[in-house]
Amino acid sequence: MDGNRRYAKENGISIASGYLAGAKALVKILDTCFDCGVNVISLYAFSLENFNRPKEQVDVLMKLLEGTLGEMGENDPLVKKHNLRIRVLGRLELLEDNVLRAIARTMNATKNNRGKVVNICVAYTGRDEIAFAIRETVADSSVPVKITAKSLTEHMFMGSPPLDIMVRTSGVYRLSDFMLWQCHQNTAIEVVGMNWPDFGRWDIGLILLRWQSRKRALADV
Repeated sequence: MDGNRRYAKENGISIASGYLAGAKALVKILDTCFDCGVNVISLYAFSLENFNRPKEQVDVLMKLLEGTLGEMGENDPLVKKHNLRIRVLGRLELLEDNVLRAIARTMNATKNNRGKVVNICVAYTGRDEIAFAIRETVADSSVPVKITAKSLTEHMFMGSPPLDIMVRTSGVYRLSDFMLWQCHQNTAIEVVGMNWPDFGRWDIGLILLRWQSRKRALADV
């Protein structure tokens, strides 16, 4: 969800207001995707490298994360409409206690929901996730372990399903260490030349239509 700071600069507003606009855009995108039949959405909210940003920016992001999670409880309209289960994944031990409490409340409030799923990746990178899965695979075995793709997948933060579409806004052509393990030979990568707060229902709808068209074409080969 890239381009919040650029959006703020272009519109002459504070960085905090830019991220808030991004959070509002997120609700619309989630609702549209779920209405179109998407079952699982994973969001790159905060990478491990983001801890290297100026402290005031990190504090803004953490406060926004805490507030957004605080609103996404069992009575949230989006959660109720889609019977939504929220999972927060990553190196959560690196977060402050107030953020951890908000994460725990939201995850506990939605853990029994069996509808759509949102994975929120915080203090996360794909390489760190892979390293974690290797350590966990070895630690769970009392005998010399054969590491396979299946055994690693079972120990990833994400688990399954594999990644069908990766969308990145702001026109930047790089993966930024997101879901490296989950990408596969048929993953569609969509780079959108607009800032995240400007990204809307029509934009994600066109991406889903393109993916559907490509999937049909592959099935006909």
